Amino acid sequence: MAYTGVRLNALLVLATCLAGLCPTASAQAKDTPLAELLVASCVECHSGEDAEGETRFDELLRGERSLGDLALLRSISAELRSKRMPPRKAKRPEPAQVDAALRWIDAELAKASDPGRPTLRRLNRREYQNSVADLCGVRFETDEWFPPDEVGYGFDSIGDVLSMPDVLLEKYVVAAERIAARAILVADADNPYAVRIPDERVVHTEKFTTHDGAWSLYSYGFVGVDHEFERDGEYVLRVRAWASQAGPDPARVELKLGATSLGRLDVTAGRGASQTYEVRATIPAGKQRFSAWFVNDFYNPDEPDKKKRDRNLYVEWLEIAGPVGWTPETDFQRQLFSGEKPRNAREAVEHLAERAWRRPVTASEVDRLMQLAPRGAKHDRITRDALVGILASPNFVFRVERDPSDAHAGAVRDLNGYELATRLSYFLWSTLPDETLQKTAVQDRLLEDNVLTAQVTRMLRDARSSELVRNFAGQWLQLRALDRIAPDAARFPQFDAKLRAAMRAETELLFEAVLRENRPARELLDPDFTFLDATLAAHYGVEGVTAEHMQRVPLDESARATRGGLLQQASVLTVTSNPTRTSPVKRGKWILETVLGTPPLAPQPGVDSLEETPQAVAAASLRERLSQHRAKPECAVCHDQLDGLGFALENFDPIGRWRTDADGFPVDASAELADGTRVDGSAQLEKKLAADPAFVRCLLEKLAIYAIGRGMRPVDAPALDALAASFTGRDPTLAELVLAVVRMDAFRRTVVAEKP
Repeated sequence: MAYTGVRLNALLVLATCLAGLCPTASAQAKDTPLAELLVASCVECHSGEDAEGETRFDELLRGERSLGDLALLRSISAELRSKRMPPRKAKRPEPAQVDAALRWIDAELAKASDPGRPTLRRLNRREYQNSVADLCGVRFETDEWFPPDEVGYGFDSIGDVLSMPDVLLEKYVVAAERIAARAILVADADNPYAVRIPDERVVHTEKFTTHDGAWSLYSYGFVGVDHEFERDGEYVLRVRAWASQAGPDPARVELKLGATSLGRLDVTAGRGASQTYEVRATIPAGKQRFSAWFVNDFYNPDEPDKKKRDRNLYVEWLEIAGPVGWTPETDFQRQLFSGEKPRNAREAVEHLAERAWRRPVTASEVDRLMQLAPRGAKHDRITRDALVGILASPNFVFRVERDPSDAHAGAVRDLNGYELATRLSYFLWSTLPDETLQKTAVQDRLLEDNVLTAQVTRMLRDARSSELVRNFAGQWLQLRALDRIAPDAARFPQFDAKLRAAMRAETELLFEAVLRENRPARELLDPDFTFLDATLAAHYGVEGVTAEHMQRVPLDESARATRGGLLQQASVLTVTSNPTRTSPVKRGKWILETVLGTPPLAPQPGVDSLEETPQAVAAASLRERLSQHRAKPECAVCHDQLDGLGFALENFDPIGRWRTDADGFPVDASAELADGTRVDGSAQLEKKLAADPAFVRCLLEKLAIYAIGRGMRPVDAPALDALAASFTGRDPTLAELVLAVVRMDAFRRTVVAEKP
């Protein structure tokens, strides 16, 4: 290729600009390996009106495209690594020249950015549950099986605290076995597929009822079920029973199919030690009644021992297993083996491993998984046993980000497409990447800014983004504490589970509406609508809402004076109160930590708490007592920040109801804030906080902590400050803040770990 002097000079200026992206760069542009590569292979096609790919270096030179971020260097690096550029039709540079340019880019990006490396993250309980459901359709209740996750920096997605004790490792193995057994049913002659008959399907002699978890047969009669036997075959018919004994013979149960007796069995088991009794029978397809009859009732009122006067039979359940050697397919099995693209066992195992481990798998990994089943096993057994190994593997339980073998410890690298897809999916959905996101990872396109932006937009519109509401908002706003809050029952008898649920729903629905409807983030604090059902509306004194489900309710200016934003919602007001009274200190602390990102100092040792005796409460209002407390210099340090914020919310009682007096004193909701601003009530406070740039900065930081899985360090502050500053002069939407976090170097890049 031949280059004019003008083009060569222009390219050198461009390279200088590129180097200028990194303040610590010291090399002259003409000496950089990147400049050599661009001169040799790029500039001819990427300038002028007809520039290839609409990428114009001349626009960069004229300042028509910003060089204020690192996206350009990342983009050049991605194109070179993927070998998409230079195109095959053009003369390709020497590999050594490309490697040199990439090393230079990596070094410059490393100087400009320290994304850190989050501690290897285990899936928390919610992420595990969602991932299993999305992978194989099994709803596994992790709250019942796994211990609560530890919390760090306010969230349970932090690698530093998601530990793996030995007992949890064992639970993961057992869980994997149980999940696989429910996802893939395998025919087993010794343990045929069984259907337990629910009580609502049981037919019985009219006088019989359930008592203590069993059908009580006090005299001759039966319990049974009219069952549709779908195919011919051998079945196992079972009854779980026990008896109270009387007379010379043990209680007996006769199992029947229609009018045909299949056998009489002695029921010798007693209360608390029931046993299973069964018979086998060859049954043709069709509907027939399977029943268990009590056939030897006995009663002797003259027996001296009252416990031996009456013989009764108690049936806990009925069960039909079979046909022997056959089992139905689950929906998951049908999709796996009989869908649009039927798979053999190896293909199924490879597909499941790639989805569960969120990356490509090697042939040797698939080989090892295939070997978990016995030799000669059929495809369903092979796949089920492999699924146990897949789910019990650290590759599933942990979100592994494996460095390339040739990466140097301490260097900064871009996440690959699979790693980025995983971070994105667990941030927004708390689950595995879906097929669309996985496809962008396979194509290595997620590293492109426009593709990443499109995926974030798509994912926020998807119903699964409700997990961001549940898990991020639930922890950021401390809504989970509602489950543990117990206001004084004598003072607040109306506080029950139904009201608690409505409180939480109002706040979650507001967050979801602001997120999904692309509304400004400030509307979390100052909206013109809220969500109410009849229960919460009655609690607030709002008329006209009679529905049992939550519905959107518009708020006019007068209504917004008392209801709407987070600070006026009963969920927040309740979790920031004491059981018997409000706490301006707790409410002020919540605002500083949650809304402004400026937590107060910890209380100093030896500082007295507020006097709470009945005499003190009767003598002065809470505001007056806090004023006396604040008069002490050692207390004023914190209370000057806290109290004013909390006083502005004093019109709300400990469970969020509006009030004008408290403990016999009129409520004064006026306050002077730490910066000298005066506000009168919650509405003015919300408007002030909604307009404060600190709110956007705080929300960005909270989102970043949750998304990246670690606390923010001093070295992260400039990036967060720059993001917040980029929204100066306008109202960013909540969705824009989410996207801004995704674009952070700390989200898209990582530091190469030390080799073990």
